[in-house]
Amino acid sequence: MTQKIAIFNETGSHVISMMDFDPGFVNNLVTNKVKHKVLTIDTDNQYYWGDYATGSIRSLNEQPIVEEVVLDTITNKDILARYPIHAQLNIIADCIEKSGIPLTPEFQEMRRWIGQKVDNHNSAIDAYASNPNTYSWWPKPTVSTE
Repeated sequence: MTQKIAIFNETGSHVISMMDFDPGFVNNLVTNKVKHKVLTIDTDNQYYWGDYATGSIRSLNEQPIVEEVVLDTITNKDILARYPIHAQLNIIADCIEKSGIPLTPEFQEMRRWIGQKVDNHNSAIDAYASNPNTYSWWPKPTVSTE
């Protein structure tokens, strides 16, 4: 167990900082009327949850924290594993090209430029992979999308 200082925003609705206990700093917070709480907490197994008025120390084992940003990251990685950005763009571009709507010159130029880059990339792979006496070619691993 360790002592920590939870410092809240002006309205007391959010913890804005959690720091190690320092009596001098606590006195400064009191003098300046900054909302804070001194907590005795097991930082490996507990966390503070809530606002100044009703918050409490919770157990990570009884009620784990689930962060939305972590779920966002996992979902983004899953999407990108199945549909990398270049694949997404190719699918969208293919739909646009097949839709029959007039294509802007900028779109057509972008597609030509990307097509040339892909051709150059494939030529480079072929050149490196087909010359084992010149290059030690290490291909990327095959990733399953299932």
